Formats: sequence, structure tokens, C-alpha cells
Amino acid sequence: LVAGLGTKALNYPLLSWKNSVQQSIKISYDPRIVYRGLPMAMMNLGGTTAVQFWATGVCQKIVAPGMAKLSKKQEVAASFMGGLFSGIPCAMWELTMIQQQRFGGSIAATPPRLLRERGPAVMLRGMLPCMGRESLYTMAMLSVCPIIQHELMNRFDMPSATALSAGALSSAFLAAAATHPFDTCKTCMQGDVEQKKYTNLRGTAQTLVAEYGLVRGLFKGLSWRIGLISTTFFLVNAFKQQLAPIMYPEKVKQ
Repeated sequence: LVAGLGTKALNYPLLSWKNSVQQSIKISYDPRIVYRGLPMAMMNLGGTTAVQFWATGVCQKIVAPGMAKLSKKQEVAASFMGGLFSGIPCAMWELTMIQQQRFGGSIAATPPRLLRERGPAVMLRGMLPCMGRESLYTMAMLSVCPIIQHELMNRFDMPSATALSAGALSSAFLAAAATHPFDTCKTCMQGDVEQKKYTNLRGTAQTLVAEYGLVRGLFKGLSWRIGLISTTFFLVNAFKQQLAPIMYPEKVKQ
């Protein structure tokens, strides 16, 4: 958790710039603007991850009640449903973050402003594409990653830790590319709660494709997202290596 929060503080500009590119907003390099919404992003990181693991565990018991070992299909189904469920709170947290990125305001002030101006339904803005993104992303990370790790270990005699790192990074790239259209539509919808340009999910996708073309429209900001994933992967591991001896000295000595 500490490593994740430290990483988010360092590479948050990549997330901010990705969201700006997706909404066709000029990128700012002013730290006072770039770091808007950082505390909310940190809360979202910890909260969504916790919900994903909890919900996936619950769904595993639903798809395979009483079974000690799940089949690959059951694992995929459980991770898909767990990710789908995590998209509900994630959408609300990211709505707050994106509104802060665009218009400023604190965590405490932004949700009341949205409720006052747009009513309770505004908190559902972008939830459908967020659920779609999180379901596919979680499924890929919890099912594709172990498969890649297993193949690398068996075919190339790669050490388990190295194979896990390669599997995690490659599956993250695949998941990012596959889910990016959902991410682009969600970002545009949540940045435009007034629906001046972007309406529902279908209307947002149609607007993006009509204005920029299929690939340029739905995959706007993908390079920033891949950069975000790459730096997250390496920074988390760097933080863990530096923090482990400080936080758990007795275990490191062993």
C-alpha cells in the first residue's frame, strides 16, 4: 500500500495528462494544476484494489461453492464479476478526481457541488464504461498473468519471480489496450457532466469516432496510459525494495 501510494504521487502527472488528452484539453505543466485530485486518486487506488480482491473472493465462492480449487473458467468468471463490481465505487471516486482535475476544488467540496448542480444521478456518470473497463482489466490481470507466468516457467525455464514480473507487465499492457475505449469514453463523460458534447456511452463513442476516427478517437491517450502502467510497475518494485528493510527489518534479516 505504501509503495503504491508513493508511486501514485510520482507518476500522477501521467494520469492527469492522459485525461487531458482524452478530453482534448491542453496539457498543463503547472504543478498546481497537474496535481489536482491526487488525494482522491490515492484513495481510489487503495479502495478499488481492495474491492476487487474482496469481490473476486466472494464471486469465487458463488461460482464454485465448496470447491477448494477452481477451474480456469471459474477463475476467469470470478475475476470478471469482481472487477465488474469494483467499477461501481471506482466510477464515483474517479468522477470526483476528474472534476477536480478540470475545475479544482477539494475532495470534500466536489461531490456536494455535483449533487447540488446535477442531482444524485450525476454520481452514476460514467459508471457503465468504468464497470466494463474494470471487469476486463481485472479478468486479464488475474487470469492472463498466471497463464503467461506458467508458460514462461515451463517453456523457457524462467525463475518464478522473473516470470511473474514479465506476466504482470505484459498482461497489464494487453489489458490497457483492450479496455482503453471504455476508459476514453468514461473520462470524456465524467469531464462533461453537463452533457454539452458527450451524452451516454453510445453517444460519446459515436461523437469521438465521428470527430477523430475509430482508432484516434477511442484510443486517445493510450501512450500516456501505457507509460503510467510501466512506471507504476517499476516504481512499486523500487519502493518495495527500499521500504522493506525499514518497515520489516526482522523479515529482511531472515
